[in-house]
Amino acid sequence: MKRIAQIGLLCLQCLLHPASAQDSDPNVAAVVVSSSKDPDWKTYRAFSAGLDVFDEQRRLAPAATLRFVLLPKAAQASLKDIKLRIAGDDFSIPVPVAQDGTFSVPRSEQASKGDADLMLNRRPGTFRWRPDIRSPGVPANARRLGDLRLECAVRWAIEQYETPYLIRKLFYAAGQPCLTSKIKVDYMAPRPIAAMYLVSGERRTRLADDLLEEGGKVYVVPVHDQSWPDDALLEFEFAPYWQASVK
Repeated sequence: MKRIAQIGLLCLQCLLHPASAQDSDPNVAAVVVSSSKDPDWKTYRAFSAGLDVFDEQRRLAPAATLRFVLLPKAAQASLKDIKLRIAGDDFSIPVPVAQDGTFSVPRSEQASKGDADLMLNRRPGTFRWRPDIRSPGVPANARRLGDLRLECAVRWAIEQYETPYLIRKLFYAAGQPCLTSKIKVDYMAPRPIAAMYLVSGERRTRLADDLLEEGGKVYVVPVHDQSWPDDALLEFEFAPYWQASVK
């Protein structure tokens, strides 16, 4: 596979590979959105674009709220005494971080006008961020598909805000992110996954094993597949701890 671009420190990595049979198009290569590399921290305006998309598309997860989560990248990364703030030239707005690493980005006209950044009291490369949208009542071993779809939309809105025009054009040539099988968006697993199933009522389908990456620590979801409703659940069969440690 040939790497053609890396978008931001959020780690959107464009990888060209042959499209699947059902979606093959000789003029458009498939694009993989991967989180295997280091992410970037974005400006406040970029995060604000994500807030806008959440409001516009919250029908996907009407009972959920928009939070983000800090995920460690470095082996010794710790949330202890972690501090996050929105920083401008002459102001600083603290952003509380919960014990589980989640936080909310507030609306701020001052931050938008002041070209502010989100800043973490950790050295670069220690943590990555992700949208974290969770409807109530979902079991611990599952994710609601509409929540994942909205996470994808929010993440793409934030990424594309600072993505070069030619790279954005590449994504849209393959099909708008989150709406086509030619663009695959990955998610971080809470613990290594052995198998995944999409479930809706009587319908239950095991997803292909190649949608699990890095020993099940990362998973890809067919968020584009509209044959599955937003209330469908992605159920995880977690790997035994001994198996996870071997991988």
